[in-house]
Amino acid sequence: MKAVVPVIIKDPAVTRFLDIPTTEEHTVDEAFFLDGPVSARVALLDFDPQTGALRPGVRFLPPGPGAKAGRYALANPQDLSAEDTTAVSVFGTVYKTIAMFEEADVLGRRVEWAFDGVQLLVVPRAGEWSNAFYQRESRSLQFFYFKPERRSDLVLTSHSQDIVAHETAHAILDGIAPSLYDAISPQSLALHEAVADLTAVISAFRSRELRTRVLGEERGSIQKSSAFSGLAEEFQAGLDSRRTYLRNLLNNKGLDPEQSGDRDDPTPVDRGDPHALSEVLAGALYTVMVQLHESLKERYARGGAPTDDLVEDPAAGEIMPEAGSAVASAEDLNEAKRRVSGKALYVATEQFKRTILRALDYLPPGEVSFADYGRAIIASDKASHPRSGRPRRWIAEEFVRRSIVARSEDLDPLQEFDAADVSDLQALDLEALIESDWVAYDFANRHRRLLRIHDSIPFRVLPRLAVHKRYHHRDGQAETGEVLFKVSWTDVEDNRLGADYPRRRRVVRGTTLALDTTTRAIRARLTSDPGEDQRNDRDRLLRALLDRDMLRLGDQAIGPGKTALTGVVRGEIVEGLLHLKGAARMLHLTEVE
Repeated sequence: MKAVVPVIIKDPAVTRFLDIPTTEEHTVDEAFFLDGPVSARVALLDFDPQTGALRPGVRFLPPGPGAKAGRYALANPQDLSAEDTTAVSVFGTVYKTIAMFEEADVLGRRVEWAFDGVQLLVVPRAGEWSNAFYQRESRSLQFFYFKPERRSDLVLTSHSQDIVAHETAHAILDGIAPSLYDAISPQSLALHEAVADLTAVISAFRSRELRTRVLGEERGSIQKSSAFSGLAEEFQAGLDSRRTYLRNLLNNKGLDPEQSGDRDDPTPVDRGDPHALSEVLAGALYTVMVQLHESLKERYARGGAPTDDLVEDPAAGEIMPEAGSAVASAEDLNEAKRRVSGKALYVATEQFKRTILRALDYLPPGEVSFADYGRAIIASDKASHPRSGRPRRWIAEEFVRRSIVARSEDLDPLQEFDAADVSDLQALDLEALIESDWVAYDFANRHRRLLRIHDSIPFRVLPRLAVHKRYHHRDGQAETGEVLFKVSWTDVEDNRLGADYPRRRRVVRGTTLALDTTTRAIRARLTSDPGEDQRNDRDRLLRALLDRDMLRLGDQAIGPGKTALTGVVRGEIVEGLLHLKGAARMLHLTEVE
């Protein structure tokens, strides 16, 4: 069944300033829709802020005779001050985000949650607090509201497209890479934040109303307006009117503490703070998005198709402007670039979406670094755009410039391995590998060197993932199959927290092997980064948690009703080793107060 639902365009502060609608329509295809809104995978729970009682659900109107889609009964889908419109627009925005990940050229499959259950619970008015978060334990997205000083109206985090898409992305990423939820490496947690921020940005790029107005206002540029690069404007204005957004992805931040902060020497951030770290990764990738958009505008403005090394996508030609003659002057060129900026942004957004979101499937289990994600990006992008190497070069340049890696070669997703380690892959029964845990374990045990598992160390084979994804090439679209084979194991390292804590701690690492189902070729072999920098960063994070009383051992992390406390990380001691559970719970929209 299909339903047409409103989705939020940015937030009320931005839409008022730009004089555009607050919502636009999105079509959801699901097994069923009920009053609420409630569907097979998402259930909205709208609590009355005065009484705490669950409000009656918004009535669903099934499609009538001759209609293709149903709707929810709303008096005005543009009025976010109406409780019913808030409920349905949050539901729609969650589904818009899910749909983006499920598209055939991204994951190519239905999203699955990391928790035991089929429905994600969404609470648009969870209480009074300037925050929002995803929580695996309660299977929920929780959006709060607060009253700013010197203002009579409330700010609802559920009124922000950026915030709703961001928190939904946390839930989706938890399903794709569940081991990140218990990670203690700041870059692993920052990866969660960066992907969530970039998801919000892509969602904004895909809004026709927003895209048209911003490009018109800014003469075709995505660099000059915070409506794209700036996140959660109304929320931040409610906290502090002197700042216009919560985070800005068009930034110049890096990892090297010796850097100074000019264009070629990025501003260093606190390597132990996941929120600050996330801006380094998100900023690097947003910069590449800007470069891609500017290059496409240049090509389209001159009346030519994009070259293979820039975009390898037949859809680009389908939306090409009419070919024109050579541009006579710089002024004419700028005007031509303005005219084609919307089409260039559409093409750039779709390629950017494929590049950064498909890479999530390739992440190795356990603790990962930004460099691990960079290698996953290069691996997935080579598969989907084999001839379009220029954006990959830009990514490598940004990762080097911001000191994420030392050399571009460090982003090689394959690196060298012994041919003898893969000599039997042609005879491999992939169906048995996917279906049989015994066959999978035997394969991993025989290929320890290939998978980088140390001799005799115990390991775990994760469920195999057989995926079919759409690839875009100059000669048309094609469906290609992959098997993603993942193994994980536990390393032990020094835990330098003092006498009150175990002297050693557990750290989960792993390898992802991506196999082409037709050729049996290895598309990628990605093993999580064991580097000393990551170990030092874990020390920084744990000490910061201790300083803020956010690290609790055992039952000290459990609150009333035997539920996990929202603002703390639980430490468990197993066989004398410290192991952290649910560190991602601290990834609230803002720092827990």
